[in-house]
Amino acid sequence: MNGRILIVDDEKDMLILLDRIISEDTHYETVTESNPEKAFEIFKNEAFDLVMTDLKMPGMSGIALMEKIRGVRPEVSVIILTAYATIETAVEATKKGANDYLTKPFRRERLLVTLDKAMKWQKVIRENKRLRLALEKENDLSIIGSTAAMENVFDRIRQAAPTNGTILITGPTGTGKELVARAVHRNSNRRSKKLVTINCTAILENMIESELFGHVKGAFTGAATDKKGLVEEADGGTLFLDEIGDLKPGLQTSILRLLQEGEYRPVGSVITKKADLRFIAATNKNLEQAIAENTFREDLFYRLNVIRLEIPPLKDRAEDIPILCYHFLHKYSVLNKKKIKGISPSAIQALAARKFPGNVRELENIIERGIIFCNGDTLTLSDLGLGPGESAVPGFVPGLNRENSRINFKDAKEESISFFHEHYIRTLLKESRGNISKAAQIAGIQRQYLHRLMKESHIQADEFRGDKHTP
Repeated sequence: MNGRILIVDDEKDMLILLDRIISEDTHYETVTESNPEKAFEIFKNEAFDLVMTDLKMPGMSGIALMEKIRGVRPEVSVIILTAYATIETAVEATKKGANDYLTKPFRRERLLVTLDKAMKWQKVIRENKRLRLALEKENDLSIIGSTAAMENVFDRIRQAAPTNGTILITGPTGTGKELVARAVHRNSNRRSKKLVTINCTAILENMIESELFGHVKGAFTGAATDKKGLVEEADGGTLFLDEIGDLKPGLQTSILRLLQEGEYRPVGSVITKKADLRFIAATNKNLEQAIAENTFREDLFYRLNVIRLEIPPLKDRAEDIPILCYHFLHKYSVLNKKKIKGISPSAIQALAARKFPGNVRELENIIERGIIFCNGDTLTLSDLGLGPGESAVPGFVPGLNRENSRINFKDAKEESISFFHEHYIRTLLKESRGNISKAAQIAGIQRQYLHRLMKESHIQADEFRGDKHTP
C-alpha cells in the first residue's frame, strides 16, 4: 500500500465523513476509531504512516494521544483536528510535534492538501530508511542483489565468514567473485589482517613461485636480496587465489602442500616456514571437467572445495538489473561529476532484456559509458550505445514475465513498481482470468486500490476474461 491512516474522533459522523473523503479521493487505506485508548492499542499492533486525531475527546486529548504515539514510533506523521481554532492550541500542537492541524469545519480541498503534504513527508522518511538499510547491507557485504539466488549467497557468506573453512567461489567471468572474497574476509575473524590477492593468470610462470613464497639472496640471477613472498605477507589473514583453474600443474603441488600443512619454502632456501592462512579460491572454469582432462589435481580440488559459493550469472537474476543500474548510476555520476537523477524506462527495459555475457561487469561498463555521453539529467536508451536490435524490447519486465507471478505487491522493489506496475497488473489479471478480487488477493492489496491502478493504466478486466485475452 502507498499509505495507511488511523483516524480518531469521538464524533462518529466525522469519522464517516473523513473516511469517505479519503477513500474517494486518495489511494490511502483508512482505519477509524472513536475511542482514543482503543485507537492507541490499534496503533501499537498495526503499521500506520499517519494519525489524524481530534483535539478534544473524552478520556484522552489529541495531544496526549499524539505524545503516546510518538513514544512508540516517532517518525509517524500526526494531524490534529480541532473545532477550537486558536493560536494557542495550534502552537501547542506543533510544539508537541504535530505535522499540521485542521480546523473544523474544514474544506475538502484543504483536507486533501494537508494529507498530501503529510504523506509526501512519510515517503521521504521511508526512502531515507530504505537507503539507510541498503547502505547498511552494502556496508555488510558490499554486494548488490535482492533475488532469492543472491540472498542465498549472502546467507552462506555470513555463515561461512566467521569460520576458518576454505572457500571455493565459482561462477562466470564478471559475476563478482572477488567482491564475494572481500565480503568473506571483511566479515571474518581475520579482518584486522590483510587480504592478499593472487591472480594465477597474471604472474609469469617462471616467477610465480618467487612471488608466492619469496626467495633468498642468490637463489637465481637477479636475486640480490632476500624477498618476502605474498604468502608471508598474508600470514594471519586471508590468501585469495583468483583464477585457480589456470594454475600450472607444477605449482598445484606447492599450493596443495600449503593447504594441507600450512608450510612453504622460499625459492633457494632450505628452511621450511609456517603460515597461518585462511584460503579462498575462485574460478570461472569447470574444475571437475579439468580433473577429467588431467589439467587439475583432484586432491587439490577436494582441499579447495570445502565450502562452495556459486555466483549466478546476471541472466539468472534479471530482477536485480534495475537496482544494479541505479547503484552504478550513482557511482559513476559522482565520479564523473554529473547530476544525473534517473534512468528512462526504455533504457531499463533494454538492459533488462540483454543477455549480458559479461555479467555485472558488462552492465557496469555500459552504465559508465552512458554516464559519460549523457548530456541531460536522465540516462536514456540512446546514451547507452547498445548494438543494433537491442533497443526493441517491448513488454519485457524482469521478474514479471515468468509463469509464477505470485509476488506480494508490498515486497516489490520501489524502483520496479514505478516503471513496471502496468505489466505487473496485466500479469495478475492474466492469472486470475480477469477476476479483479482474485488478482487483488494474489497481490496482497485492496480491490479498490487495484481498480484505481487499472484505471490509471487504462486496463480493462474484460480483455482478460475467456478467450478475449491475447498474450
